[in-house]
Amino acid sequence: MLARIMSIRLPIMLLVALFLSSCGGSKTSMPKGTTNKKAYALFGEALKMHNLLDDEKALQLLDKAIAKDPRYIDAYDLKGNILKNLGRFDEAKTTFQTILGINPDHVYALTDLASIHFQLNEYDDCLRILNRLLPVVGVGDKRAEVMAEIDRAEFAKKAFNNPVPFKPVNLGTAINTKYEEYFPGLDIEEQTLYFTRRDGSLSIYEQDEDLFISDLVEQNGDWIWSASKNIGPPVNTRENEGAFSASPDGKFLFFTSCSRPGGVGRCDIWYTAREGETWTEPKNLGQPVNSREWESQPSISADGVTIYFASNRPGGFGGTDIWYSKKTNGKWGNPINLGPGINTPRDEQFPFIHNDGTTLYFTSEGLPGMGKSDIFLTRSINGKWSTPMNLGYPINTSGDEWNFIVNRSGDVAYFSSSGLSPNYGGMDIYSVELYEDARPKKTSYVRGVVMDKFTGKALKADIELYSLKTGKKVTETFSDAANGKFLLNLPANSDYALKAGAPGYAYHSENFSLSESTLNEPYELIIKLEPIKKDVKMVMKNVLFEVDKSELKTESFVELNQLVDYLNRNASLYIEIGGHTDNTGTEVRNKTLSEERAQSVYTYLISQDIDASRLTYKGYGSSQPVATNDTPEGRAQNRRTEIKITKN
Repeated sequence: MLARIMSIRLPIMLLVALFLSSCGGSKTSMPKGTTNKKAYALFGEALKMHNLLDDEKALQLLDKAIAKDPRYIDAYDLKGNILKNLGRFDEAKTTFQTILGINPDHVYALTDLASIHFQLNEYDDCLRILNRLLPVVGVGDKRAEVMAEIDRAEFAKKAFNNPVPFKPVNLGTAINTKYEEYFPGLDIEEQTLYFTRRDGSLSIYEQDEDLFISDLVEQNGDWIWSASKNIGPPVNTRENEGAFSASPDGKFLFFTSCSRPGGVGRCDIWYTAREGETWTEPKNLGQPVNSREWESQPSISADGVTIYFASNRPGGFGGTDIWYSKKTNGKWGNPINLGPGINTPRDEQFPFIHNDGTTLYFTSEGLPGMGKSDIFLTRSINGKWSTPMNLGYPINTSGDEWNFIVNRSGDVAYFSSSGLSPNYGGMDIYSVELYEDARPKKTSYVRGVVMDKFTGKALKADIELYSLKTGKKVTETFSDAANGKFLLNLPANSDYALKAGAPGYAYHSENFSLSESTLNEPYELIIKLEPIKKDVKMVMKNVLFEVDKSELKTESFVELNQLVDYLNRNASLYIEIGGHTDNTGTEVRNKTLSEERAQSVYTYLISQDIDASRLTYKGYGSSQPVATNDTPEGRAQNRRTEIKITKN
C-alpha cells in the first residue's frame, strides 16, 4: 500500500527486535533448547507449515513436539505467537505463562504477554509484566524502551477509564465495500467526498489503489452519498494512486503515486488541476519536496502555500516523519521537519492541516497512546507547535485508526478504521461528531460566480484575499473559465479584503468582517465585471474612515495599494475619486465630509507616484444612494468611495 502501513505492529512488539541479538538470534531460526530429536524434527515441520501459512497444522505439530519435550521453550514460543496472531488471546496467554514457569526471565514471553494484555485493555496486568521485565533488561536503550512502554500503558489505562464522547457512523455502502476504503477528503462545501479504494479488480483503472469520488445528494428529503465512481484517467493509472489532499477551492488534487513514470523516488507527491468536470494530466511536484526516498500523504493548507507530508527521507528522527514545505514565488522550498516535539523514533504519518491553518491532526506510533498508532492533534501557537494531544479512547483503540480529517466547522471528523462495527470489509470510512476540546477553529468560505456584466459570459478571474490587519495576501484562487465558479476559504477572527479581476475589466472588491462572525453560513457572491471604458465605476469597499472623519484608517491601505497597482498596469486610465455618505446629519456637512474623504484618497495616490493629472476628486454627500437609508446595512452601503473611469 502507498503508506508504510502494511507492517502492522503491536505497541510492545518493537521490543522484540531490540532483544534478538541478546537472546540468541531470530525467532524463526532453527530450533534450539531441546535434546529430543523427535521434538526437534516436529518443531522444524511446524515452522515450515507456519511459513506456508498453514497455522492450524503448525499448531498440531507444535503440540506433538511439546508432548515429546514439555520444557521445549522454542515450541511454546512459536505456538504462543501463532495463537496471538490468530486472535486466540486466552490460549496465547496460557502458553506464554507456561514459558515463564520454565524460565521466569524469558524476554520474549514477558514482551509478548505484556503485548496481549495491552491489546485486551488489561492495563494493570500489562504494567505488572513490564515491571517484571525491567530488571531483566538491565540498563541502557533496552531499559528506556521498556520505560516508554510503561508510560504508554499508564496513559492507556487512564484514557480507557476516562472515555471521550464517540459515536461513529459508517458512511454506508455507497462508499464502503468489501474492499478497503481510506484516506477520506472533503471539498470546502462538504458536498464532495474523495477517498482511496484498494479493490483489487482487474479493470485497467481499478487495480490496487485508486482515487474515487462521491457527491452528497438529496433523496426523499434526506442527504446521502451517491454511488462512488472512479476518477479515472489521467489521475488513475495501472500504478497505485491514493493518499491525497484536495485544495479547499476544489481546483487542485495533491496525491501520491508509486512507480509512476516521471517519478523522483519510490513514491512521490503529484498534483492535478480541475478544469470544468475534468482533471489535467498530473505533474510531479518535483524536488525538493520529492526525493529518492518515500514521500506520501500530502495535506495542503487552505492558503495553498504550505504542504505537509510524511517521508522517510534522511534527516528525520526515525521511521517516517512529518515534514512541510512552503511555496515562495511559485516554487516549493526545502522541506522542514516538524521536529522532536511531533516526530519520534517510530512512525508519524497521516498529517491533516485544518482550514483554520493552525490545527494539525496526525498519527503516531511513538507518542503515548492506545495502540499501534493513535490520532493526535497539535496547534500552532505563535509559530510553535503545542505538545501533541491524544484524542483519547475510544477514538483511539488497540487497532488501526488512520487519516483523521475534520470539516470546516470543526464539529465532524472523518476517518478510516478496521475495528468498528458495522464494517463492510477491511478498512471502512466513518464520520463522528467531535468533542469540543478536539475541535479546530471554525472557518467559513466564499462561494461565487464571476461573469461579464453585459453578456453574462463566465470569466476566468483572479480572486485574491488580503488581511486588512497585516496587509498580506492570505490566499488566492481563480474562477473556472467554463462556469465562472470559485470557492475561497475564510479563516475566523479576522477582517478581509477580496479582490476579483480579469484582463480588460474593471476590478471588484468586497469586505468580510469575521472578527465576531458566527461563520454558520457561507458568503454568496455574484460578481459582474465591467469591461474597462469611460464612466465605469468601482466601489472601494475596503477604503475606511473613522466616524465623521476624513483620515484614512490603516486597513484602507490594502485596497488603496491595489488601486495603485491597477493604475500602474493600466497607465492610460484617468479616474475620478467620488466620496459618498448616508443621509445622517445635514447635507452641507455630508457634502463637505465626502469631499474631504475623496481628497484623502487623492492625496494618498499622489504620494504613491500616481500622476496628479490622471486624478480628480469630488464629494457627492448623500445625493447618490445605492441602497435604502432606513437600515444600518443600507446606510453602510451608501457610505462609500467610488472610482469612476473618466478617460481611457
